[in-house]
Amino acid sequence: MTGDNRTAVLFRANDWAQDAYCNQVAFVDLDDGRMVWEARFPTSSSGPEPAANTGQDRPSVTLTHGTVVVTWGGGTTGYGMEKGERRWSTTATGPCQDMGAAGGRALIVRQMCRSGDKSVPDTSYQYTGYKVRKVDPATGRTVWTYSAAEGIRDLKVPSTEPAVLAVSGGDIEITDLLSLDDKGRDRATISLRNGAYVADCSYTDYLVIDECPTIAVGTDQVFIRSKDQLEKQVSNWIIGFDLKTGRTTKKFDSGPGSLLQPVRMSGDRLLALRLSEDHIAPNALVALDPDTDEEIPYLYFGLPAEAQTMTVMNENDILVQNGRIFFGRKSANGPSGGQKKEWLYLVLGIGSGAAEKP
Repeated sequence: MTGDNRTAVLFRANDWAQDAYCNQVAFVDLDDGRMVWEARFPTSSSGPEPAANTGQDRPSVTLTHGTVVVTWGGGTTGYGMEKGERRWSTTATGPCQDMGAAGGRALIVRQMCRSGDKSVPDTSYQYTGYKVRKVDPATGRTVWTYSAAEGIRDLKVPSTEPAVLAVSGGDIEITDLLSLDDKGRDRATISLRNGAYVADCSYTDYLVIDECPTIAVGTDQVFIRSKDQLEKQVSNWIIGFDLKTGRTTKKFDSGPGSLLQPVRMSGDRLLALRLSEDHIAPNALVALDPDTDEEIPYLYFGLPAEAQTMTVMNENDILVQNGRIFFGRKSANGPSGGQKKEWLYLVLGIGSGAAEKP
């Protein structure tokens, strides 16, 4: 969302097949629901013509510095936020093609490249390699390019400024975080130590590369959580790593009977969700201060039994905005045929119970 409460939405035109993916983008004002502009973007070069749906890449959209950026697998297009004019566009060339973009403070586009070695079968993970390029949002010009090491099975971008990559090296799960400098060069490698630490990114939509809900990146450090400890009472901790050196910086323990989950940075503080495992003590939204090691509570709350599963971060959206915390499911399926309808929480928002000042 922009500072003036606008966002971009992808949707599908009516002239496509029922199960086709989106092929249009709209810029929407969230204050009054008005559509500011809309534009149609191309489909993947390997995707369908209208009324077909074979091999189409599900598109993604991100926002950065006055530009709406759409990636559809065959290329990337940047639109001006004010009028929706097409500022620049790229298409697949040679063995590499754009496969996702991450926005925010900067713009990074992920590229997937096919191997030129004919002895490598196209079913092997070694057939595919990854690059990322930092792009000027106004012109589409490439500022720098970083090539990931061979053997990387997947690559995500939890932060664009500072640039942090989450890679799967020899495994389908994220194994390392890579910190890059302002020239796109290696700064530090942070190992997740064979699953001792948890770093999740979304795999639901392949072209969404910046949805990493358990990774919080600040100016100088990145925070992730440990694997849950289950020996006596459930517990875990959040650990900070220096982006320059890769060394550990801060550790915040949850204590017995609760779990800490990073949500996002707020300035130099880390906003975290403290979840009670006994469902007697309340849950809490807290701020963890790396400078003072202090934990500052913002909200204490309980959740209805039907909404307990909405705290699982890699299966739901958990957002903090304007002093409130919101839980939202990523998808919902209605009953089919003669099945009985049941109520299901889709979105749940929690705010302060304190009385407002007159």
